[in-house]
Amino acid sequence: MAQSETQKKREAAPAKLFRLGRALPALGFASLLVSAVGAPDEDPAVTRGRALFDRPFNAAEGLGGPDINGDSCRACHQDPILGGAGPLELNVFRYGRDRGDPNTFIDLPGGQIASKLRAPTFHGRENHHADADVFEQRQPISLLGDGLIETIPDFVIIGNEDPNDANGDGVRGVARRLRIASGIEVGKYGWKAEIATLEDFARDAFWGELGMTTEDDGRNIGRRTDNDPVADPEISSSQVEDLTAFLKSLLAPERGGSTDPRVVDGEQLFHSMGCAVCHVPQLMGRDGPVPLYSNLLLHDVMPADFRGMSEDGAGVGMFRTPPLWGIKDTAPYMHDGRAEDLDQAIRAHFSEGDAARLAYLAATVEAREALILFLEDL
Repeated sequence: MAQSETQKKREAAPAKLFRLGRALPALGFASLLVSAVGAPDEDPAVTRGRALFDRPFNAAEGLGGPDINGDSCRACHQDPILGGAGPLELNVFRYGRDRGDPNTFIDLPGGQIASKLRAPTFHGRENHHADADVFEQRQPISLLGDGLIETIPDFVIIGNEDPNDANGDGVRGVARRLRIASGIEVGKYGWKAEIATLEDFARDAFWGELGMTTEDDGRNIGRRTDNDPVADPEISSSQVEDLTAFLKSLLAPERGGSTDPRVVDGEQLFHSMGCAVCHVPQLMGRDGPVPLYSNLLLHDVMPADFRGMSEDGAGVGMFRTPPLWGIKDTAPYMHDGRAEDLDQAIRAHFSEGDAARLAYLAATVEAREALILFLEDL
């Protein structure tokens, strides 16, 4: 039996570690492949944040409110290294109700997430609501390079919107606008671009994934109190700041540097087939171009009969264009891991992705191979 993309990735991972923990350089590319232990001159906040990211919490510290998806950040973001993506078995489970019509989707009491474990024993997962009739999985996504993404101003993302398909290419990207405290901000993180900043990401994950409370920073992210006997807040603001510093230090994966001429051909096909319409090679950040291969907009690339979760500002089927840097190490693909390899991922693009998918299917075998080689070099 041929090896799956995921199996090959796991076997190769020890030789593909990216440098972590250095001060964020202007363009933020990862350096040579070395161990992920940090550098002697590293910012102490980053060192503390890395330890916090890798630390398994327990019930005596407030873990479980009462539900959790893991005991640490590392529990979900570990592939191929600390801060990376999560394999299929770490998918998070969501549910709601639509009575067979995605346009009538509603949240049920308790919210969308059915957490994997429940305090105090951490045995057995939370039951979904009895009225749920639509379910969706979400795969933990890579955090590598997220510090650079935060440098991209909101206006740059908004500038690529085309909600009415004014240019007639079939693509209708929109920015996710989030009402945060006193204003509107553009979402940059999460499958539905539901998070605006890395500090928000940290606070949201402490509650949503670990069931741990944080202090109020005025942005209404996370949770202030829960019902366990541990004094609130269970995570201090300084710990949130340290974790945020570590997240910002996670450098983006570098290009592989392949000298195979087919990679150049594949890059040209990436543009001519229309992939680059959504997976924009770079966006301008405060310190220079960020080569993330994403426009960070919401697009619908799901089949016409897709049923899934809906959120205010990001309806059923609407997902943030995932950055492609480091994509060779983050199989399986799509929001729920439905695509085992890159070929399947391209074939799984529908709706706004129809034109690119059909161009790929119409191409010669050699052309498709060249495109995959290019993607594997990102």
